[in-house]
Amino acid sequence: MKLATTTGDFAMYVKTWEDCLTHIRDAGFRYVDFGVANREFLHDDTWRERTAKLMDHAEKLGMKFVQMHSPDYINPLDPVRQDELVEVTVRSIEIAAMIGIPQTVVHFGTRQGMTREEFYRDNLAFYSRLFPVMERTGVNVLVENSPRKHAAEGSWNLSTGEELADFLAFAGHPLLHALWDTGHGNLDGPQYENIIALGRELRGLHVHDNGGYADEHALPMTGTVSFDGLMHGLLDIGYEGYFTFEAIRILDYKNGQAPRMKYEGDRRLRHPDAALQDEAERLLYGIGRHILTSYDVFEE
Repeated sequence: MKLATTTGDFAMYVKTWEDCLTHIRDAGFRYVDFGVANREFLHDDTWRERTAKLMDHAEKLGMKFVQMHSPDYINPLDPVRQDELVEVTVRSIEIAAMIGIPQTVVHFGTRQGMTREEFYRDNLAFYSRLFPVMERTGVNVLVENSPRKHAAEGSWNLSTGEELADFLAFAGHPLLHALWDTGHGNLDGPQYENIIALGRELRGLHVHDNGGYADEHALPMTGTVSFDGLMHGLLDIGYEGYFTFEAIRILDYKNGQAPRMKYEGDRRLRHPDAALQDEAERLLYGIGRHILTSYDVFEE
């Protein structure tokens, strides 16, 4: 199994994706999840030229893009902004195809009080708007699990492997599959049974940790995720994808509910710099290598 991580690791520390790749490569990673959430880039007419430049830089570094995270700043079921989301998601899939990325994560949406039937109907209607570009490019779309607490009040949600697998069976599209997020999963319980329920539908991972109360995107092995349960699940289903980190808040803590406490005086330590993040990134790589080596599945 090969280790990958996201460009989001350095999004808060450097100005360009090229710089993100350089820092990630220096830590030991060769495989990358491209977090293409930049609105300006997706709306810019120069996206082809900029994508080509990024591809060239990755090639020079000996790196490979293996996964993408499409824009997630709009609720897919927002009736006012869904067209905008579809537009930028289609563009991101075109970028994935140009780079050679086989799959991208596209979140589902929720709305207050949705029943299971309404959830399935409306989310399938959203994903169906992506089917033409998926079929034209061959890029798979991965539906990601989301914890119960992230759902709109009273809405159905896809928080378990069984629920994800059931929705995918309902959708019935050969290019629509699943991604399992360990941090999201940990907010609702153990990982093993969910991985088993997904089986061959599982095509990608977002690996990070938390204390079981908030989506912290913390350094693996520092929270309550059972990585033994995760690994046994992956091995038992014959998982063939990448072991991809999304531990984007190792140093700059923000769990989605409470950022670091404020201080009105000298704040030179409020935000760490890129040099300190480099140290954290090397540790992240070392932890990933340890996890995979412990189960005799680490691949360069």
